Amino acid sequence: MTRARRAQLTRSFESDCAFPACILFYHRVSNQTINDWSIRAKNFERQMYWIKQNATPSSLDEIRLSQLKGSRSKAMVGVTFDDGYGENCEFAIPILVEHKIPVTYFVSTHYVETGEPFPHDIANGKVLRPNTIAEVKRMAADGVEIGAHSHTHLDFGKPLGKKQLKIEINDVRKKLQDWTGQSIDYFAFPYGLKANITQGAIDAVFEAGHKSFVCAAGGFNLPGGKANHLVRCHGEPGFAAFMNWLTFDPRKVFGNSPINFQNHEPQMPTLPQRTLVVPESSHAVLN
Repeated sequence: MTRARRAQLTRSFESDCAFPACILFYHRVSNQTINDWSIRAKNFERQMYWIKQNATPSSLDEIRLSQLKGSRSKAMVGVTFDDGYGENCEFAIPILVEHKIPVTYFVSTHYVETGEPFPHDIANGKVLRPNTIAEVKRMAADGVEIGAHSHTHLDFGKPLGKKQLKIEINDVRKKLQDWTGQSIDYFAFPYGLKANITQGAIDAVFEAGHKSFVCAAGGFNLPGGKANHLVRCHGEPGFAAFMNWLTFDPRKVFGNSPINFQNHEPQMPTLPQRTLVVPESSHAVLN
C-alpha cells in the first residue's frame, strides 16, 4: 500500500468526517526480559510521541461517544494495557503521564492481590512481577483509568457457570471500584479473540454494569459502528509495523471484527445515513 494511496484515503476520511479510531493494547514496557508481549521503553516512548504529534490521543470514553455520534473529524488513538505488570509503573505510566496521553489499564485482580506471577509467564520460564494494589491505587490517583481484566485471567471461551462468571466479572468490578474510587466501565477479555468470548460472558459483562467490552481481534472502530464493543490492535514493538496500523492500510481499516453477539447497544437518536467514499486506488487492494 503506497504512501500516496494512504494519503488519498486519509483525505476521504477528512472530507466525510469519518476517521477511524485505533485502540492499541500493550502488556509490558521494560528493558529487561523482553518477550512476545513486551516492548522496550525507548520504542514505546517513540510510539507515544508519534501519536501525540500525528493523531488525537483519546480515552475509551471519547472513542465510545464518537462511535455513538456517528462521525469523527480527527484520527483518534487510544492506548490500553492488559494484565498488570509492575514494571509498567517504572516506564510506561510515567511516559504517558508526561505526554498527557489517556490510558486505560486493565487489571487481573488475583495476581495483583497475591503477587503470584501470571501463568503465561511461568509457562514461558520467566517469572515477572505483577502490579500491587498500592500501585493500582497510585495509578488511579494519577489519572489513569482502571479497567477490569477478570480475576484469574481465564479463557471465557470455555463453559463457565454463573457463580464463576460472578467471581470473574461482577466481583472484580466491585473490587476495583473499592480500590480506586473510579467507576469501572470497561472490561477486556483475556486473550481477546473470537474463540475466547461467548455470548454468556458478554451478557455477564453488561449485567455487571460495564459500558463496553474490548477485544484483541485487530481492526479499527469506524464512526457509527458498535460503541459497546471496541476493537483493539496489538501495539507492535517494531516501529514499521506500528506505522502500518496507524497510517490507515485499508486492508486493516475495513476488516470487520469476527466477534458477533446479541446487541446491548445504548439507544441513541437516529442519525442520517452516510456513505464513506473509498478512493478507487484503494479498492484494488481490498479485492
